[in-house]
Amino acid sequence: MCYLNLSRIVEIADRLFPFELAETWDNCGIQIGDPDRTISAMAFSLDATPRTVMFARDHSCELLVTHHPVLVEPIRSIVPDSLAGRTLLAAGRFGVDILSLHTNLDAAQGGLNDKLAETLGLQAVSTPGTATCARVGRLVPAVTLFRFADMVAERLQISRPRIISPMDCSVETVFCASGSGMGYLREAITSRADVMLTGDVRYHAAREALEMGMPVIDAGHFGTERLAVELMADRFAEEFRRMNIEIACHRCDFESEPFVDIIDRKEDY
Repeated sequence: MCYLNLSRIVEIADRLFPFELAETWDNCGIQIGDPDRTISAMAFSLDATPRTVMFARDHSCELLVTHHPVLVEPIRSIVPDSLAGRTLLAAGRFGVDILSLHTNLDAAQGGLNDKLAETLGLQAVSTPGTATCARVGRLVPAVTLFRFADMVAERLQISRPRIISPMDCSVETVFCASGSGMGYLREAITSRADVMLTGDVRYHAAREALEMGMPVIDAGHFGTERLAVELMADRFAEEFRRMNIEIACHRCDFESEPFVDIIDRKEDY
């Protein structure tokens, strides 16, 4: 049986989702771990938390691969008064290394935004100029904005996407950016999209979109990025099969939207 050490896993990750594509502010790569450690099984999750670390441990995985990094901002100490501290302490205690593939996964060809566009049924998909962590594509046939919002909810398995538009309209060209993509608003306008799909839309960004005449669907950060777990697990498993290497890949299956829609909980009152 052939296994790989962590440094070789990082090389494979770089081949699949090149680290050079990551945003300059980002911190992709090994968050905690020994590059020489032998890896026989891997777990995949959207977030690194004590619970996902324990999932990796419970499935005998030496490595947890996440989309969101544990470490983005500098921290002065690793203590259990923050999520990052608790996560890193759990990783050290349970012997689970953590590797994060973040904006490199968003930007890569065959990465998260391509997966998002595919899930939405977009055709003729391309990267819109310098907006590397976004894609633009066409809906065939065109549908109304409200109908497209229903399609988004169904295909991304979310409850109620928020629509930022004063009226219904026809949608054919879709600009999509997973996670927090409102920084690409002007790129969406330049690409002549009929709608922008992203998550984490803040009040003033919504006002700006309305003023600039760009309809926006906010499908949430989790809703637009939940596909990352399946994508990473499948791509690594495919690569291991190609290399004739037996490394188990386990998807973390319990992560969910952190926000609760009170309308969905009305039976509790």
